[in-house]
Amino acid sequence: MKLWAIGLWALAALDAGEGSALGTPLRQDGYSVRPPQGFKMARMELFHLTRAGAVGAGEGRWLSAALSDGAEADAASMLISVVEGGFQPNAAARDELSTRVMRHFSEELALKLAIERAELVLGPSPRVEVFGSVKQEDQLRFVLVAAMAGEGRHAVVTFSVPSGRWEALSGTARASLDTFRADPPSSREASRGVAGAAAAVLAGALVLSLALWRRRRRVLGG
Repeated sequence: MKLWAIGLWALAALDAGEGSALGTPLRQDGYSVRPPQGFKMARMELFHLTRAGAVGAGEGRWLSAALSDGAEADAASMLISVVEGGFQPNAAARDELSTRVMRHFSEELALKLAIERAELVLGPSPRVEVFGSVKQEDQLRFVLVAAMAGEGRHAVVTFSVPSGRWEALSGTARASLDTFRADPPSSREASRGVAGAAAAVLAGALVLSLALWRRRRRVLGG
């Protein structure tokens, strides 16, 4: 076999391997993304008007989707939130997002997040990533918060993964982020999003942290 043919075969095999690690595309609220394989949409009735993972200012932000790869405390989760207002990834936005992520965890989730780094990621899905860790009830979880580029409004994607599983899932999580695409919001989409923030049941099951896991148990027990 010629060298160029071998190279093409190897590249195709690599692409197929990466693609197999991602699941079926999710399309809603003006965006599309391929979650990691095995991540399923959480029960929608458990959370109402939650803003977990909706890092931003003002009232125009809501949790659009919550996915997880299990129902136990050691499951990994993926949150997708929508925030009114555009976002352009740059150095200034990176610094501002780090501050907002820290404030979101502290003031809205009552969790202490230790930020390790913040990065500007360019390419097919421009974004700013903030990576850190949170520890509660003797479990350490790594958290990756990615604010995606968008006009009019933008999405924030949050992965929460137990520390022991991060090495295995980190590459797939970032491959998932690379598949993210946003459509410019129409006036109809924007009004539908606001209505959803005001009245819809948005997410459930295990989502961002053990704090929300305890809330889930209270809902189910009550």
